[in-house]
Amino acid sequence: VKYPCGKIPVLAKKNSTARGRIVGGFICPPGECPWQALIIQDQREKCGGTLLSPEWVVTAAHCLEHTHPKQLRVRLGEHKINVDEKTEQERGVARMIVHEEYTNGHVNNDIALLNLETPVNLTDYVVPICLPEKRFAVYELSTIKFSTVSGWGRLIDGGATSSVLMRVDLPRVKTQECEKETDLNITENMFCAGDLSGAKDSCKGDSGGPHATQYKNTWFLTGIVSWGKGCAVEGSYGVYTRVSKYIDWLRKHMD
Repeated sequence: VKYPCGKIPVLAKKNSTARGRIVGGFICPPGECPWQALIIQDQREKCGGTLLSPEWVVTAAHCLEHTHPKQLRVRLGEHKINVDEKTEQERGVARMIVHEEYTNGHVNNDIALLNLETPVNLTDYVVPICLPEKRFAVYELSTIKFSTVSGWGRLIDGGATSSVLMRVDLPRVKTQECEKETDLNITENMFCAGDLSGAKDSCKGDSGGPHATQYKNTWFLTGIVSWGKGCAVEGSYGVYTRVSKYIDWLRKHMD
């Protein structure tokens, strides 16, 4: 397979690992977050998403409230939003599948799939992330402390904070500790990650974007950016949809 899931072609060519930092977060250099999708509604950047296969992108259900597929475009291979870097591919959306148990305005089951009108071409800049097996996600991936969240920074809260794709490494947080700090009710379909020192903004990501975990040089999708208390708030955790609970759901709809 020329472009196996969860591998980063531009790094394989450099044989180096990814790093490069800016305030509180990190620029994700072109091609180093190749599964990152940008969801555009009526010509406005709206949410992040994650490429699971050439024709499927997963995102947060709350990104699609009051939305018709015809209003949406999905862009892959994007790095700097207003610059044509020749790596981008944009597609329309043939259909949206929002989780049956998601309720508008609530945050449980915050997951949805977008079926692209035509598949994207896999390139060095457009590669799907791996969807883990359920047991592997529960017993192995969830024990890895740090994962990477990426995005252009809170598109939904009124305009991107960055025109360049950012990423940040965040530690997982025990649910009990998260509930205590946030007064939020965290269900078994969610988990928290973030850094209370406020040194790293736990919401550099955009709603719907990836929470990705690396295991032996392959990246797996473990979470979807779901909600949190706004940005750059010191002592704020981000809440993520727990992908391990939805692997069967995702596979069923993608097949």
